[in-house]
Amino acid sequence: MDQNDSSSSRRMLLPPDVTPDHVLGLLELLRSLGSGIDSMYVGDALSEDIRMLPHAIDVAEALGLVRQKGGNLELTERGRRIAVGNPKTVKKLLQEVVLKLEPIAEIVELLKEKGEIPVEEFNTIVEKHYSTNFEEARHNILVWGAYLGLFKLDEDDEKVILLSPSEKREGRPRA
Repeated sequence: MDQNDSSSSRRMLLPPDVTPDHVLGLLELLRSLGSGIDSMYVGDALSEDIRMLPHAIDVAEALGLVRQKGGNLELTERGRRIAVGNPKTVKKLLQEVVLKLEPIAEIVELLKEKGEIPVEEFNTIVEKHYSTNFEEARHNILVWGAYLGLFKLDEDDEKVILLSPSEKREGRPRA
């Protein structure tokens, strides 16, 4: 068993307001500033709400994209590859680690079993993890699922469906 597989037992609860854009923005900033940047300087350089930064750092750390050394932040190899990657590479690399986040992991596991779940069941899972901030968390989890091509709401907003590889490519011109 690979060491990365053992980390699935240590899943982090995705903060209800940390989007893929927050994490990717952090990675791009660290890449542009160089290695070993003081996290206080990162806060100054970001135009985002400073209260969001610790949460974005926590998510990036949980995904193995950054590490902290003596108060400084640095990109891991995966974080560097994402920061310089094209959209397809970024999504692939994030798909490989996003199951370290709850409730995304729980939803994906359920969808792999069933293919789709009623929106009420999705809402129950989200509400179990977020008794407050439910609407914000629900929206954010759908953003992560759609961005990474894992799952989405159907056109009637009645079911959450697992995206198959062909659906992930749907609508894109073939090269």
